[in-house]
Amino acid sequence: MNGSDFRVRCGGGVYEIKKNENGEIENDKNGKPIKVFRMKNLHQFEKTVKNLKILARSMPEDKLLLVTGLKELDKVVAVTGDGVNDAPALKSANIGFAMGIVGSDVSKKAAKIVLLDDNFCSIITAVKYGRNIYDSVRKFLQF
Repeated sequence: MNGSDFRVRCGGGVYEIKKNENGEIENDKNGKPIKVFRMKNLHQFEKTVKNLKILARSMPEDKLLLVTGLKELDKVVAVTGDGVNDAPALKSANIGFAMGIVGSDVSKKAAKIVLLDDNFCSIITAVKYGRNIYDSVRKFLQF
């Protein structure tokens, strides 16, 4: 599906000001209100993404829309990227993988993991090591 078709079918997203449990506006360290991206129509997004395999010719907003919608559906989202346009999706995903050699500084700062060799196979290796460490810590705590 093309990014523009995806955006139209999902109804797009909207930025809202983040509020705490008491209804007060939350501010960042500079005193500015924190803005959060939300889906306009989550039900329509769920129907659209159900059969989605590839999102082609997408804009940065489309990638952010996809990541935000999946997270609102309680899915775990991983994103890979190397450019400035990938930064919003990398930052909002549960885990972001940025390319270390050809990746921009913006994408490296937005990502949680930077792949040093720009090889997608390294993602699999990183996941294996992460799971191994997680299992080892869990066994140690259980012991």
